[in-house]
Amino acid sequence: MKAVLDLGTNTFHLLIAEQNGATISEVYQKQIPVKIGAGGINQGFISNAAYARGIAALEEFSATIKQYPVQSIVATGTSAIRNAKNGAEFLEEIAVKFGFKVQSISGEMEASLIYKGVSLSFPFPDQPVLVMDIGGGSVEFIIGKKEEILWKQSFEIGAARLLDKFKPSNPISEEEIIAIEHYLNEALQPLSAELDRHKNTGKPVQILIGSAGSFETLLDVLSLDLNKEIKAIIPFAKQVSLADAALFYQFIIGSNQSQREEMKGLLDFRVDMIVVATLLMRYAQNSFGIKQMIASHYALKEGLLFL
Repeated sequence: MKAVLDLGTNTFHLLIAEQNGATISEVYQKQIPVKIGAGGINQGFISNAAYARGIAALEEFSATIKQYPVQSIVATGTSAIRNAKNGAEFLEEIAVKFGFKVQSISGEMEASLIYKGVSLSFPFPDQPVLVMDIGGGSVEFIIGKKEEILWKQSFEIGAARLLDKFKPSNPISEEEIIAIEHYLNEALQPLSAELDRHKNTGKPVQILIGSAGSFETLLDVLSLDLNKEIKAIIPFAKQVSLADAALFYQFIIGSNQSQREEMKGLLDFRVDMIVVATLLMRYAQNSFGIKQMIASHYALKEGLLFL
C-alpha cells in the first residue's frame, strides 16, 4: 500500500492506494483547499497564512497515513512551491515535522506524471490526444499517443496566477475576457506551433482530455446544475459533448460570486477561480480545433503511484 501526496497551488491531495500492474485500488482519498499560492504567488513566496494552512493540512494527512499499513510515501510540490523563495524552507519543515520528504518537481516532470495518471483512466485512442491539466500555478499541456509522450510543456498561467494578475470583475467583463485571451495567445505560442506542426503532417490533434480538477467541476455542474446526462466511457472518464461544454462556459462565465456559491456542482474552494479556469478550457477548445472532449478523474496523484 502506498500513500501519495500532491501539494498543489490550490489544493493538497492525499491518495492511499494499492497498485497491481496498471490497476489502481483506491483505499482513501482526500483533498484540502490550502491555497498555498494565495497572497504571494506572482511575487514568488508563500505567505505566512498560506504556510500555516499547508502545515495544518499535512498534520491531518500525516495522522491519516498512520491509520493504514502504508509501506511507502511519495510526495511532490508543484508550481507555487517550486517557484517560492521560501519553498525549500517549507519542504524542510515538512521533513522535520512529519518524517517524509516532499520533492519539488519541475513543470516537465509534472506534465509527465499527469499524462501517466490520465492514461490509466481509460484506454487512449489510436490517434494523438492533447491532455490538459489546469492547476492554480501552472497549466500542463501534453500531446501523446497511447503510452508515448510526443510533446509536453508546463506554462505558468494557472488559475490563481490569472486571478491575481487580472483581478477580474464580478461577473467578469467582456474587456477582461479579451485581455485574458490575448495573454493566452502570447503565452501558448509554443503549443500552437506544435499543434500546427501535427496538422501540417496530416495528423491533427482533435481530442482534448482534461485532467481532474476543473474538468470534474465541468462534469458536476453539467449534471447537478444544468441537468445534463454525461456519458461514461468507464467509471474514471466521461465524454463531454462540445454543445454541453459551451453551455457550461456560458453558465460559469456569465455568473457572479453569489450565483456560483449557490451552484450544487461547484465546490466552495473553486468558486473564485472557476471563471478563469473556464476561460482556459474554452480557449483550448476553440483555438486548437478540438472536436472531442473527455474529462478524466485521474491526474498527477495517480501518476505518482508509479514512481
